Amino acid sequence: MTEQIPMIKKEKTTPTQASMPVVLLITVAVILLVGIAVYSSTQQLSSPIAGAGSGSAATEFESGNGYYSKGQYEESAAAYQRAIQKDPNYQDAYANLGVVYYRLGKFDLAETQYKKALALKSSDADTSYNLGALYLQQALIKGNPPDKAAFEQAIKQLEQALATSAQLKEPYFSLGVAYRAIGEKNKAIEAFKKFLASSPQDAQAMQEAKRYLAELQK
Repeated sequence: MTEQIPMIKKEKTTPTQASMPVVLLITVAVILLVGIAVYSSTQQLSSPIAGAGSGSAATEFESGNGYYSKGQYEESAAAYQRAIQKDPNYQDAYANLGVVYYRLGKFDLAETQYKKALALKSSDADTSYNLGALYLQQALIKGNPPDKAAFEQAIKQLEQALATSAQLKEPYFSLGVAYRAIGEKNKAIEAFKKFLASSPQDAQAMQEAKRYLAELQK
């Protein structure tokens, strides 16, 4: 099974600046797993601790990024929540909170945060991709037979991400996986070829794309 690893944003400026934030794109890693642990998606978002953190929303956001980089996802989520509490329009905090919930296996909560981020900034191609990758991951873990409607939902969102930014590479790989799963062989081949043509930096992703292509072209 192929896990879709989302992108997380890093920002050095305050969230209220009009300039485009500096975004660090983390290349999608392709991890092959025998199975993926699925945590309960019914858990409710915990309320931010009253008075926790005396810094600004931007400071809390940076704190969340720091915890995330150390794999401390619960602490990272709490920091992003505090950032949002201080600035309810902090779009990147919603986007990154979605990434953290994804990492924790709380897919429903991740979807909610991604949608909140996109409601604030529909042109956020990275978050649009992350939402599509989330839908794809949910479709993949449903097992056999493939839930065509679930994969089509993922495809629609991934194509929306590409429509938002033609510079993205990762959606092509995910589209290839989705089309392959529902038997759309030619579209899967086209997607994997586009991914490889984009000169991806992730060696493992390249290797897997080549493996899929070889399998599809037999």
